Amino acid sequence: MKQTVRIKVENGMILFLAVLSVVLFGLTFVPAWTVEYRVMTFLEMGRMVQRAFSVILFFLSFQLKKRKHSAWKITVFVLVLSILRCMAELRESPTHRLAFAVNLLLLVGFAAFRTDFCCPASKRSRQQALALFGASLAGTLVNAGLGYHYLKLASQPDGTGVSLWQSFCEGAGMIFGMTSDTIAGPWGQRAESLIFWFSWGCLLAAVLYAVRPWLEAPSDSRDIQHARTLLHLYGKNPCSYLTLEEDKTLYFGKTVDGVIPYGTVDDTVIVNGDPVCADGDFGVLLAEFRQFCQKSAYKLFFLGLTDEYLEEYKKQGFGIVKAGEEARFKLSDYEISGKKGAKMRMNINHAVKAGITIKEYRISEKRDPKIEEGLMRVSEEWLSEKKSGLLTFTMGTVGLENPMDRRYFYAETAEGKIVAFVVFVPFLAGNGYMADVTRHGKDAPGGVMETIIYQAFQAFREEGIGYGSLGVAPLTGLDGKSANPIEKLLRFVYDNLNACYGFRDLYRAKEKYSPTEWVPSYYAYLPKVPTPDMFYAVVKIQNPQGIMDYVRSFLKERFQRKQKNEKKNG
Repeated sequence: MKQTVRIKVENGMILFLAVLSVVLFGLTFVPAWTVEYRVMTFLEMGRMVQRAFSVILFFLSFQLKKRKHSAWKITVFVLVLSILRCMAELRESPTHRLAFAVNLLLLVGFAAFRTDFCCPASKRSRQQALALFGASLAGTLVNAGLGYHYLKLASQPDGTGVSLWQSFCEGAGMIFGMTSDTIAGPWGQRAESLIFWFSWGCLLAAVLYAVRPWLEAPSDSRDIQHARTLLHLYGKNPCSYLTLEEDKTLYFGKTVDGVIPYGTVDDTVIVNGDPVCADGDFGVLLAEFRQFCQKSAYKLFFLGLTDEYLEEYKKQGFGIVKAGEEARFKLSDYEISGKKGAKMRMNINHAVKAGITIKEYRISEKRDPKIEEGLMRVSEEWLSEKKSGLLTFTMGTVGLENPMDRRYFYAETAEGKIVAFVVFVPFLAGNGYMADVTRHGKDAPGGVMETIIYQAFQAFREEGIGYGSLGVAPLTGLDGKSANPIEKLLRFVYDNLNACYGFRDLYRAKEKYSPTEWVPSYYAYLPKVPTPDMFYAVVKIQNPQGIMDYVRSFLKERFQRKQKNEKKNG
């Protein structure tokens, strides 16, 4: 059976299960004189149990659509339980014969497609989920048994005919709708309802936890080293080196040797940069990962793409939109002489006159605790002055704990105090370096960052490195008159939401270095028409504080501008 047909059949079964759970839930509210005795329960349980199981089945249908293996296991367990219970009543009730046939059909279907429900949790997560589910089940049964026992004792003061074991059995039966006994007294049914819903609440929480994890197992040191080797061989994209950051999950090709770094926000998978592999394997790796996401009902969004593989993305059904421009420098041609580099020269001269010298911290040769202490102090000072949250995922970290191939250039005063630094990471398979992390302290003089980057580029050129980069200026160079509505939307954001995120300021900050070329950067997304939650995921994964952080920045900027105008006019 073709993969697309399999997916359609599976989705049909999942939809049927979801509709069935809704119907069963609704039937519990139908008056007893019409259908109560014909459809007493889906799994031979009382009305409240039917409602609880309907909720679980409805929730599981969404997790099954994402092809979560743990959700498949729980669904199969529920279907087997239903079949066993219906078998006892096959001769007595046509309703149970119908329920038996439906459950058996669903069970056979899910069993036949079991290999497609392959999105696993890590071994540790599975163990934790199993332990939580077992503890929740045992705890709720004990709670129900003890609570039921004491309630029975309270309803029968002499305690006659009430044993602890009998109370446990009746309590379990009450939870699963298998007993018609009730506790005497006007408050008995209320107490039973409280125990029932508390028990089912705990069980539902256990189910929610059991199906929560689905991603690839966390990367270990061997995976990181393998990814690093691939980057040395095939890492062309300037942001490819961020593959090695801890906030990425690594997908390694099953049929070709390659790696894709990704993260997830709700139902969207976000990838930073192009897949890393040999040119001839790119289409295969991209198709493999696309199918991996589609089988799991996850949307897919690539950030920071170069134009090298755009045709392959289009061929595989992705939507494409320009999303900015990268400030790149061909180091053999880069110079700051003439009118174009006048401002750059002025800034560098200012830093030099202030006594600034630039040095490289060769951390792989010898570690220096004093230098590292200075770098971390500068980083803390910079963070304390930052107005919004620290960006992640598309930005790297200082990485002193595991520097690997990073290179550190720092500015030092005449007194030997570190006041700024830049961390560079390799791209173009080592033929280029991108300024990834830039930090300056409170005492840094003007022009210090320009001086670090210029001198670092000179050092790279002397080593025979071909290119330098300052990364992408987001949403720069977009055409507001484009026929692409997504590009129009991004242009609107660039023109009107600079108070939330300084798109224009970031572009100007890169422009002053006089890049030798501006390289287009793109987004690619599937489905071809992106939904609002996909754009929310793009924002959320880069700023864990979410959109509200940008809203706060916007309101703060507006308030400060208003105060400034009032002082000016006052």
